[in-house]
Amino acid sequence: MHSLQQGTLNFNKSLSYDFNGGNLSSDSGLLLIRSFLEKMRLKPLIKEACNDSVSRIHTFASIVEQLIYTNIAGYHADDHSDALRGDPVFTRILGKDTLASQPTISRCMNTMNPNNLKALNELLLTTFIKGNPPHKTHEIILDIDSTLFGTFGKQEGADFNYHYQSNGFHPLVLFNGTNGDLIKLELRPGKVYTSKNIGEFLEPVLKWFEENYPHTQLILRGDSGFGTPELYNLCDAYGVEVLIRQKSYATLKKHASSLMDEFIETYKDDFSKKHVMYGEFMYQASSWNFPMRIITRIERATEELVPRATFVMTTLAAAPDTIIRAYNKRGAMENFIKEGKIDFAMDKVSHSSFMANAIKSIIKALAYNIVNIMKRLIFVEEYNKSRLLSIRSLFIKVACRIVTTARRTTFKLCSSYPFKKQFDQALKRINQLSFK
Repeated sequence: MHSLQQGTLNFNKSLSYDFNGGNLSSDSGLLLIRSFLEKMRLKPLIKEACNDSVSRIHTFASIVEQLIYTNIAGYHADDHSDALRGDPVFTRILGKDTLASQPTISRCMNTMNPNNLKALNELLLTTFIKGNPPHKTHEIILDIDSTLFGTFGKQEGADFNYHYQSNGFHPLVLFNGTNGDLIKLELRPGKVYTSKNIGEFLEPVLKWFEENYPHTQLILRGDSGFGTPELYNLCDAYGVEVLIRQKSYATLKKHASSLMDEFIETYKDDFSKKHVMYGEFMYQASSWNFPMRIITRIERATEELVPRATFVMTTLAAAPDTIIRAYNKRGAMENFIKEGKIDFAMDKVSHSSFMANAIKSIIKALAYNIVNIMKRLIFVEEYNKSRLLSIRSLFIKVACRIVTTARRTTFKLCSSYPFKKQFDQALKRINQLSFK
């Protein structure tokens, strides 16, 4: 029960405050998320993935749903749900009297098993296919990378990662490079090498694409850490084109020596501006099953003395400068990872159990995909590429008062809300959507 005592404000003695405003919430924009998920028909799919076998007030499916909504609204820690238990927006969109508490959430996460993890990964692919209809998708860039999820304390699988010089997990992530949708995330122990078990990670996804996107061209793009025969052979077997950067080995530099000589002869002592020269050659390392096309870029920036060589292996037939530009667009993936970490707290995995942390990561990945797909389908151009931090402040954090009568509940949103028109437009677009 709230106190009736009023607080005074030091800057104006005629102003005061209390916490007796009534049945209010600051997250009424979640109505957009709930309406969008209804159109995606995701609720029954979550229930199927969680496969509850025990009758309980807070089912596993309802807890996963709750975590998706709290994550999108910016409440990333499990104990935030304790403060939100009676929030009128959360309780109504989830259809329950109170939210699950932190201990209940922890018990759920620690009870889930590898079958649940597999089912949630399949659900992630389901969200992907809803956002990328096969009949409309002619090309998909498979951007693969690893990153660091920092850990603190004793957590199963956490270890020191030499590359990042920090303790944590070392997950693999696979994005659609054309729009940022997440295809797969796999939590791994901290000390594994970048390309460790790349075949086990990638082959199920390629099989899935072969079945669901038979007429879509796939291009795999990755940095030098993924330049392994296992990956090349796998892509060759599934007809996937590749764009993989190569480390500057002495052998590759030797093959590019004539281009380097030409570069130095052409530009000599002109250090006043940037110079670039492209070339290519065929090369087969002893561990490769067949020769590969290697694109070389020699460049020297303004006022640099020594030119630098970049090598990219590809099976594409485009011109060398086009290949390099296509590879450089991989930099957008760093922004996808950054949004996942900062806006969705995807790297905050605080359970002691490795499986619980893997489950939590996938739930946050689902939240990421839902928002990423939603914003490009329902928002106007001004907002459809905004990060969740912006979407949250503009469209989620909207104050409202809940009025309940015998027959209906009305969400009375803030009268002075400045984006009423855009909110209504987004809701109308949601109602016009049709997912298969």
